[in-house]
Amino acid sequence: MHTLGALLLLTIPAAAQSFNIDVGDNTILFPVPPDAYAAAAGQAGRWTASIFPYSTALTNLDGTPSGVTTSSTSSSSYNYFPSTLTGDDRAFMVDIQNLPALGGPWSWTFSGLSDGRYVLYTYAWAPENSGALTRVSVPGSPDGSQDVGGLWSGGAFVLGTTHARHTLDVSGGVLFVQVEGVNGSAGSVNGFQLVATTPGPTAFCFGDGLGAPCPCGNSGAAGRGCANSVNPAGARLVASGTASVGADTLALLGVGMPNSSALFFQGTTQQSGGLGVAFGDGLRCAGGTIVRLATKSNAGGASTYPTAGDASVAVRGGVAAGDVRTYQIWYRNAADFCLPATFNLTNGVQVPWGA
Repeated sequence: MHTLGALLLLTIPAAAQSFNIDVGDNTILFPVPPDAYAAAAGQAGRWTASIFPYSTALTNLDGTPSGVTTSSTSSSSYNYFPSTLTGDDRAFMVDIQNLPALGGPWSWTFSGLSDGRYVLYTYAWAPENSGALTRVSVPGSPDGSQDVGGLWSGGAFVLGTTHARHTLDVSGGVLFVQVEGVNGSAGSVNGFQLVATTPGPTAFCFGDGLGAPCPCGNSGAAGRGCANSVNPAGARLVASGTASVGADTLALLGVGMPNSSALFFQGTTQQSGGLGVAFGDGLRCAGGTIVRLATKSNAGGASTYPTAGDASVAVRGGVAAGDVRTYQIWYRNAADFCLPATFNLTNGVQVPWGA
């Protein structure tokens, strides 16, 4: 049986991840850009330095570890000192990974990504040669191969001159990029920006006293439902996995409940604009058209859906790509607590469904 602490570790929502990556070895003369530097993607946040041999553990935009790694088949680095670039553009674009003309094409692999839709910006500008081109290809992207290079004086990123842009859906946690010089020349990689475009699950409707009041002043803790007879912090629902109709791994997990029955259900709307309405000893968060997913028995105050033998959430809920659904747990709380009602609820979670 899982402990409560272990269950909480398992219930961290998994959503597509975004990264800023500065490629090049000379981090003394060319340090990584500051967090405010947004480059072509307009994505500010922490920049990860990827240096020789380019096997790098990536940092999230907020500075926390991500569990995502990179690797590359080319390990040659180079830096040049053109007078046309200044400031953060100079630090980012001048120190590069050199792609030798012989032995390619070369590749970069991102491993451990959460599945979802991404936009990848690949900076492939040769600072020493405005005539050099680098071809960037991303298998699985409808955007095709793109040649990058040309004259750039700094201050303005231009698609096809400073970078390539590819949209793709990642499935299986791996993203592969192929890079090579064009017409027998060496190629260049200055860095990457990976931008997540698939929103993940979002918790809402908390019984913490900041939204709709709990029925008898039984406010819980932040991010949870109203207090119950065994847990003054209230029960919590979180979602993990990938909400994909074609490859659904979404799991709904509830903790902090009595060892009683727990009904997992799906709605189509948020009650009262996401604030919820009083219902039993708690707040009703998920509204609209309701689908009962399953009733589970809590053990150690926790339960999950689906478990072995259950239909996936997508199948049981009858969802389609593009749908947005809300989820909640309605659990029995028969102790003499709060109102005469014998039930309470977790917070709600809203989930957008992808293809």
